[in-house]
Amino acid sequence: MSDGSVRLFCLPFEGVSAGVYLPWREALGPAVVVTPVELPGRGRHPRTRPCSRMEHLLAEVMPYVVRMRDRPFALYGHGFGALLAYEIAARLEWEHDAVAERLYVSGAALPHRPAAGRPAGGPPDAGLPDAELLRRLGECGRIPPGAQDPRRAGRVLAALRADRAVLAAYRRDPRHVVHCPVTLMTGRDDRAAAAGPAGWRLCTRGSLRTQTLPGGHYFPLTAGWDLLDVFTRDLLRPPAVRHVRAAAAR
Repeated sequence: MSDGSVRLFCLPFEGVSAGVYLPWREALGPAVVVTPVELPGRGRHPRTRPCSRMEHLLAEVMPYVVRMRDRPFALYGHGFGALLAYEIAARLEWEHDAVAERLYVSGAALPHRPAAGRPAGGPPDAGLPDAELLRRLGECGRIPPGAQDPRRAGRVLAALRADRAVLAAYRRDPRHVVHCPVTLMTGRDDRAAAAGPAGWRLCTRGSLRTQTLPGGHYFPLTAGWDLLDVFTRDLLRPPAVRHVRAAAAR
């Protein structure tokens, strides 16, 4: 493409559909092509059963990302989606010689060594009843949207448990170092924020920038304009930035 636009692949957080990012399309306009990457077991993905292993997830989403890589691109992921966005960025580099404009990660630490005392069979809360799992997540402000809605809870909780299994088993391969700059974002009021820069600094040969935005763990849902402003400053050419900001002011 020669129109100067950038494609922004957006990876969802634990338990939710990538459809949460659809409102960003209109807000950012054609200069940043917001492209939600749906995962199995949620939204309109044809596979109804969620994946509980990182390699299975990557096998599902990589063909779509590669097919849609028709212009300069960036990746954004929150929570569980941050790790997935990073792994996609790494594979695009060493399998397709394609370097992202920038990798945005938020609401997630990057595990770079085995967690002491964690059993190998899955997340420590794998056997908890739904009510107890939600209670524990509620204590740290991390109940995903829809998990308490009787009409949606079954599917959200199934995806949530699968995603937590992926997180529990995840270990970064130290060879997966990207060359793009990384922006790490954290919610100012995230009570369980553990997303320090130390782990993420290991994953890039580019620059690492940290940024705090208003809100708790789910600040992408509540501080949308602050987050979109970060994207416009980084990814858009000056005329496009002026157009987006003028449209937002109307």
